[in-house]
Amino acid sequence: MHKIALLTLTLVLLPLVVSTAGAEEPGPSIEDLAFFAGSWHGELFGGQADETWMAPRDGTMIGVFRLTWEDGRKLYELLTIEEVEGEVKMVFRHFGAGMELWEREIERPNRFTLVEQGENFAVFDAPDRSQEPARFRFERNPATDKLTVTVTSLDDDGQVKESFDAVYERLR
Repeated sequence: MHKIALLTLTLVLLPLVVSTAGAEEPGPSIEDLAFFAGSWHGELFGGQADETWMAPRDGTMIGVFRLTWEDGRKLYELLTIEEVEGEVKMVFRHFGAGMELWEREIERPNRFTLVEQGENFAVFDAPDRSQEPARFRFERNPATDKLTVTVTSLDDDGQVKESFDAVYERLR
C-alpha cells in the first residue's frame, strides 16, 4: 500500500519538479523600485534640493532633480531607469540654467546598473568605476518616510574617494 501511495505521489509531483528545475530566478524588476516613487525635498550643499520620481510603468521610471541656491545658481538632472535585456539601468545627465550641459567635457550621460536591491533599498553601480559618481544607493525608511540617496565616487582600486548623503522628506 505504501509503495502505491509513494508511486502516486511521485507521479503527481514529478512534473512540478521538472517544470521548475530549469526555471531561472527572475531578474531584477523595475517594479521593485516603486518604494522611492514620489516627490522629495531636502537641503543639500547649502541649497534646496527636490527629487521627483514617476512610478514604474512599462519597464521605465523617470526622475527629475533640482538644486537651487539663493545666489541664483541652479543644477538640474534628468534621470531614467529602464529594464534593458534583463537588467535594470539608470542613466542621468546634469544641466544648468537654460538646460545648458553642466559638465560640457562629458560626452554622454552617466550610466549605472542595478546591482543590489531589497524591500526599501536599491544600489546602482557604474560599469566604469572611474565615472564620477560611481555608485548610487536609494534607501527609504518606512518609519519616517525619509529617502536617503547616497552618492559615491571611487578610486581606481574601488575604495571610496568621496561620498555624501542627500536626505529627503516626502512632499505631500
